[in-house]
Order: sequence, then structure tokens, then C-alpha cells
Amino acid sequence: MKTKILLLEDNYSISENVDEVLTIHGYELTAILSQAESAMKVILENKPDLILVDIKLKGNKNGIELSEEIRRTTDIPIVFLTSSVGKDIIKRVEHLKPDGFITKPFTMEGLITSVELALANSKKNRNNYNLEQPVYEKPVLFIRENGWLRKIIIDEIDWIKAEGTYTHLNVNNKQYTLRNTVKELMKKLPIDQFARVHKSYIVNLKNVEAINSTGVKINNTEIPVGKQYYQDFMKKINKISD
Repeated sequence: MKTKILLLEDNYSISENVDEVLTIHGYELTAILSQAESAMKVILENKPDLILVDIKLKGNKNGIELSEEIRRTTDIPIVFLTSSVGKDIIKRVEHLKPDGFITKPFTMEGLITSVELALANSKKNRNNYNLEQPVYEKPVLFIRENGWLRKIIIDEIDWIKAEGTYTHLNVNNKQYTLRNTVKELMKKLPIDQFARVHKSYIVNLKNVEAINSTGVKINNTEIPVGKQYYQDFMKKINKISD
């Protein structure tokens, strides 16, 4: 079975070049995408062995933002395509621990060497994990805080509060304020684990300590429950506790 590679590159001539080189060397290019917006759906459907990502992509999401999403959901190795690899680029992507860089313009040998090294290192890391006790990585969310991307363990989120154009995330009695709408945030969270209990509040069902018809207690804090949300909320609670 051929090794499958997915390419995200918005330059048509470069995409053609990469496709030709990979095909000659026995790889299968499963998809070529020019934008990041719909990439996750294709990645999850194709399940490639490696992803080549151009750091600069057309559209609202760049290659770094897409790679953050990939890292949250899969362990597929990522190799960045970039016109230059300097301190600034490395600083922007070091939290992602990329599996390699391919600098444009690249040679056929350079491309294949980077791909083979990334695949070999990925396989080695997986084998090392298998020799030890199983590693169970808890689902995480990365949020921006003071110029950093901070890792939040999703199970530790207690509740989410919408306030105008801001969203407040309460994690173990600490509050983080995001410039994202609740709708945007919920796309990144397990839908069955979180429930709206009020027009302004969404709670983590796993962390609910007590309930009545007007409130929910989490971490010694009472969250209001709106009448129109109570029945649906109880259905979700009953489902998760079955």
C-alpha cells in the first residue's frame, strides 16, 4: 500500500511540482487543497500518513492555525512549506513541534529527504510509545493569552459564559477571556459534553455537582438555569449518567 500524503498549497505550479516528484518516488498524493477552511474534513476522510502545509494560505486561516487544529485532533506528522525558515518562523511554530520544513524553492532531493525523515521519525516515535505503557492524551484546546497559545484540558473547563463580543472560559476557578463567539468556541468542543443552561451560560456536564430547577453547582459556584433550557439540559444529564 502506498504512503498517502495530503498537500495544502495555494501556488498551482508548486502543487504540480510536488505531485510529480511524490508520484515518481512511489507516494500517493490523496488531495491538493489551496485553502485551510475545509481541510479538516478532507484530512479526517483521507487519513493521510503525512501532511505538507504551506504556512501562507489564501483565505481566513493560515497554515499555522490549521496545523494547531490538526494537532488537537490527530497525530499525523506535519511538514511546513515556507519561503524562508528564520527565527521568527520557528518561534511562531515551535509549540506545534513540526516534523520538518521544506524551504522554497526546493529540489527534488530536498523534498523527498524531508518527507522520508518525517515519516521515519513519526514511525519511530510511535514504536517507542508502544514499548512503554499506553499514553492516553486528554483532549485539549489551545487559546490565545498574552501572545501565547495556552493549552487547556477540555475536561477541566467548568463553564463558558457569553458576554457581548467576548467569551469567558472558567477552568479550575481561573477565568480566561476570548475574543471568539460562543458559536466559534463550541465548534472545537465535544458537543455531547457541553450543554446550554442559560442564554449566557454553557456548562461541562462532567463537572456538574448538583442540580435543581433554577441552578447548577460546579466547583462551589452556582450557575443559573433558564426555564426554556431545563428540560433539554436534564435529558443530556440523564444520558451522560446512564
